[in-house]
Amino acid sequence: MEFNITARLDDLQKLIQKRKMTLDNIRDLYDRTIDGITINSTQLKNIAQHLNVTAAYVIDELGGEYDKSQSCVFGGLIRFDRLRHVQGEPAYFYRHLLKTTSDKNLLVLRTTPLFPSAEKAILNAGHKAREFVYILSGTVGVKWGSHPHLHNEVLNEGDSIFIEEWTPHCFYKLEPDSQILAIDYL
Repeated sequence: MEFNITARLDDLQKLIQKRKMTLDNIRDLYDRTIDGITINSTQLKNIAQHLNVTAAYVIDELGGEYDKSQSCVFGGLIRFDRLRHVQGEPAYFYRHLLKTTSDKNLLVLRTTPLFPSAEKAILNAGHKAREFVYILSGTVGVKWGSHPHLHNEVLNEGDSIFIEEWTPHCFYKLEPDSQILAIDYL
């Protein structure tokens, strides 16, 4: 059964940002209109598969309407990688490891910090997710907090840190090929 839903572009952007994606990552999966966006049933299925959530969850997040009697469960894990730039410089390389439809708020990423030093690492503004970070390999620096309470710590393979929501923070590599496992709970 073919159907369309309409929604605001801002709502779609907020949905995909929860998975550290941008509109460029799904540019062919929605149609722009004067008032917002339109998503047909095939596009909805593809967005849900890309995010590894149910179509019903996508529609609920977009505030759209659909026939709940139709099946809206789609399986399959689609790998997603993203290079994030901060102020024009490469900052992080994300690779999604786990996305689950049973807990839409859980996100697990293998992340490679690309900032080369504490001096060049730029704090983010914090985010809604609480974040547990485990150092998979190498040595990584982490800065968190805000002035005058800015902290800086060196973490080695096997170390971990918990970052509360809305806490500004950043990671930087102290050894080549350092990687972290970031477990975000939105």
